[in-house]
Amino acid sequence: MKLLFITRKVDKADPRTGFLIDWIQRLAGRVDRLIILTWQPSNPSDLPSSVKLISLSGSMPLKIIRFQLALARVIRDVDGIFCHMNPEYTILAGPMARLFGKKIVSWYTHGTVSVRMKVMEKFANVVVSASEKSFRLPSKKLRVLGHGINTQQFSPLPAATASKTLRLLTVGRISPTKDYESMIKALDILGDSGIKNITLTIVGAPALPDQRAYLDSLQQMVQKMGLTERVRFVGSIPHTRVPEYLRQHDAFINLSGTGSLDKAVLEAMATGCIPLTSNDAFSELLPSDLLVKSNDPHGLAAKIRWLSLLPIEKRKEVRQQLRAEIIQYHNLDTLIGKVVTQFKL
Repeated sequence: MKLLFITRKVDKADPRTGFLIDWIQRLAGRVDRLIILTWQPSNPSDLPSSVKLISLSGSMPLKIIRFQLALARVIRDVDGIFCHMNPEYTILAGPMARLFGKKIVSWYTHGTVSVRMKVMEKFANVVVSASEKSFRLPSKKLRVLGHGINTQQFSPLPAATASKTLRLLTVGRISPTKDYESMIKALDILGDSGIKNITLTIVGAPALPDQRAYLDSLQQMVQKMGLTERVRFVGSIPHTRVPEYLRQHDAFINLSGTGSLDKAVLEAMATGCIPLTSNDAFSELLPSDLLVKSNDPHGLAAKIRWLSLLPIEKRKEVRQQLRAEIIQYHNLDTLIGKVVTQFKL
């Protein structure tokens, strides 16, 4: 089988798309030929030698033209097209794929139902997603496959050492949608009640220039509340370093409102970093003790306090259960096998 894989970018150092290297390596091992078409300039040195990379550059109108030209050059030589995340890739490839009778399988995970998503669903032959809540448009084309976590890379330390300090971690772009204010306020609330053996590490950077002001406001909040010794801003890191940070922390805070199974939470679960999340997509995956409400610093503070008082053996049991869930339902090798199967049906 020969496949064309369309995605935004391939770069091991990229915080948002670095994980795709693992996807591509597994996919390349299951097909006869794999061609990657990326919307942004990518790094070919990160790819297996058997994979062909086509990267686009230039202004938006020019990219659209180059996309169609690149697609026209390879479409006769592939059996199907796998479009990753952005609906635009399916929409742009759809007409030519239909003309040449090529099957499109589109991966999409987001809780929002947009016009672009609806158009994508029309062009795709099959839509694959991590969960039903990750694709909320009713469709007979939907296949729920689970997520794809590299459970070898995201694995806990053989013998994690106990710490008197509860070390919290959050990873993601610095954006108001992530509700970092509630995390910082929760630590302040705990400090006011005499609980100061809790730290928070914030990993990530603003994705857009205008979000820099938001980061500045968070740093000012930390300083004003006297939390500079307990809240640390790390900035952006390559995706390959995320497991290292997860292993160094006890719990992972996720207050994102995507409404879909957030990969960052699943990576934390696989690594043994206990998540606390407000994302309702996890309501059927996590016990209620690990679920919090959005924009509720007091509620979050209460859950953090509960976790800090949880006996070490009980924490170990929770970590083992969470990792087992990822291995069974959300591991990368299984996901890639299911994706390839969609082209054979």
